[in-house]
Amino acid sequence: MPNYKGHLVGGLIAYLVSLYIVAAFNTWPTIFTGVEWLFFCLAGSLFPDVDIKSKGQNYFYWFMTLLLGYFFFLKRYTMMAMIGVVAVIPQLVRHRGIFHRIWFITLLPLGLAMVLCSYMPNCQDIFYLDAFFFITGAISHLWLDLGFKRMLRG
Repeated sequence: MPNYKGHLVGGLIAYLVSLYIVAAFNTWPTIFTGVEWLFFCLAGSLFPDVDIKSKGQNYFYWFMTLLLGYFFFLKRYTMMAMIGVVAVIPQLVRHRGIFHRIWFITLLPLGLAMVLCSYMPNCQDIFYLDAFFFITGAISHLWLDLGFKRMLRG
């Protein structure tokens, strides 16, 4: 079981493999897009440990705090309440529970991309590619933690 640095290295390797796959089907991305995808892949590589005291959890709660401030500024109190509920979920589950399940790691970003696409349909490619890189980063985490056989079993 690697620490967060090991998971970041795994996320970087997953990023390079995923970048090669995407570039084979598409044109080579711009620098900005490449950095965006790297960010999502590295975020995915830390995300499964959001249910324990970890760097991933620290980044998750910083991000939730920024979102709360943003929606407070916009006076979107319903969104703030939903973010509050989402922020509590990692504290209610056991470690290596739902956040270490491949179906959850796949469906969560894809579902979020679908919701965002309903609000901004012109950005569909962006949201799904960001979700793809997040998923590959998260799968690299599972692979490093559980190994290939155990990852597919749960």
